[in-house]
Amino acid sequence: MMSALVFVLVLVIALLGLYLLSDYTGYEEPSSSSEEAASSGWNNSDPGGWYYDGGTGDGDGDGTGDGDGQYDQQIIQTGGGGGYGEDGIKTAVFVELIDDETERRIPEAGVRFELYRTDTTHLMNGSLQTLNTYYPEKINYREYETTEEGTFYLPEKIWQGSYYFHELSEPEGYDAADDTYYDVERMYDWPDPYVVQIRVAPCKNIIRLQMNDAETQQPVGGGTFRVIAAEDIITKDGTARYTQGQQVDTITCDENGYGESKELYLGKYTVQQQSSPNYYTTMQQDLDVEVEKKNGEDPELHEIDTEKTKIILNVTDELTSSALEGVVFTVTNEHTGIAQTVTTDASGMIYLTDLDKSTTYHVHEQQAPENYRPDDTDYTVTVAADGRIDGVSSTTLNITNRILRVSIRTVDMVLRSDTAGEQLSLYNEQDQLLRSWTTNGSGQLFTDLTEGDYYVVRGKTDTENARKYPFTVQDTARQQNWNVSVFTRYSAVALAILAALAAGAIRLLVFLWGVFARHRKAQRSAAAQKEPHDQNEEKS
Repeated sequence: MMSALVFVLVLVIALLGLYLLSDYTGYEEPSSSSEEAASSGWNNSDPGGWYYDGGTGDGDGDGTGDGDGQYDQQIIQTGGGGGYGEDGIKTAVFVELIDDETERRIPEAGVRFELYRTDTTHLMNGSLQTLNTYYPEKINYREYETTEEGTFYLPEKIWQGSYYFHELSEPEGYDAADDTYYDVERMYDWPDPYVVQIRVAPCKNIIRLQMNDAETQQPVGGGTFRVIAAEDIITKDGTARYTQGQQVDTITCDENGYGESKELYLGKYTVQQQSSPNYYTTMQQDLDVEVEKKNGEDPELHEIDTEKTKIILNVTDELTSSALEGVVFTVTNEHTGIAQTVTTDASGMIYLTDLDKSTTYHVHEQQAPENYRPDDTDYTVTVAADGRIDGVSSTTLNITNRILRVSIRTVDMVLRSDTAGEQLSLYNEQDQLLRSWTTNGSGQLFTDLTEGDYYVVRGKTDTENARKYPFTVQDTARQQNWNVSVFTRYSAVALAILAALAAGAIRLLVFLWGVFARHRKAQRSAAAQKEPHDQNEEKS
């Protein structure tokens, strides 16, 4: 009796094991004869058991199909469709992340996916599939994530049908993948699983530039820029997309000053200006830009303020440094020979712009303000190919004009102070009367005299008998002051006071000398009287 119970128990355990083994491997005996199995693609000629050869058997039941379907590995990319094969087929699925451009595997862990089935539900997006593992305990999975190699197996085999993977997170530096559709129509076992490639595209973005005039902030078109990789740019699949220092693109700004690059891989870049618009300088400092992953908004717009090439003329009085308005210059383009005439404004300034590159300009003063002597220097300025002048965007020519300033005044001969009410006349060396005036206590300034000899007459304009006060005007920036010394009543009063003071001083000195002389005499008399007295004391 006990032996029978043990036999029954062993039989039950064996049957249960066969059932579980059949469910795990997906093997299933044909429901009818071996001929039917062979015609449907199932064969049992392999000692290991039944297998599915893709329905390529010859139908004679001897298992002599061509074998093309036996564990063939089918790479499934994005796609859909496909129907059912026989009920009961289950397939092991292996998933790998693939770079869509290089078709190389992306080794990154933690990229998460969901599995949906589309042929067993009325839902538009399919039904979410949950799978299980059973040992050592049952675990239910609704998400699947990659290992460090960028791959994963589904935890258990799935029934034949139509599926797709939906990405929940993407690899670093890659865009989100589209849903990856595939059909399971035949059996694949764990050693040679059904392979699904999930293709993801590396992230790219553009560099955006906007050129504006540095002063007016108006758009400036026509500049071109090199885009150079500032580092080795390598995507997660190990592919070196760009090497450091490699020029990867050229940006050309349109008439509105806007330009953008092609789509570039994420990383750091350097933007260098290759050429500048007409009349503008090329920027000297490179622009450092980092291309970042798209976030639904336009990438950062990098604004570049470009400067016009300028020659600035600043004309001032040589002595006072005050601005001179109305100074006329001729500016000649050496390359074309074209000359233009320009004039200083109220601030004494001229701004020369719209200057051609690789050109030399000659600047010469043509006309100075009234009574001023022009600067005869021929100034030469060269604009380089980058629009710069001696390495900078602008240069200033500080030009001075000279005017001869002569001041004539009458000065009290004794007091040396300016006097008023004196009649003076100015003559040149040809005895021509230039001007007569009456002094007002300050000097008379002349700015219209040229170099040469002059003289001044005091009183009536009688050049023959009058006393002449000659002087010479020199070509110098400083003011030339000439004094005519005159004797006035103030001079007489001053002399009388000086004489009185001198007499008083003399009397005081005589008095003091007499006091001093009497004091010295008294001292000598006292000394003479004391000497005999001292002698008598010595004898006694």
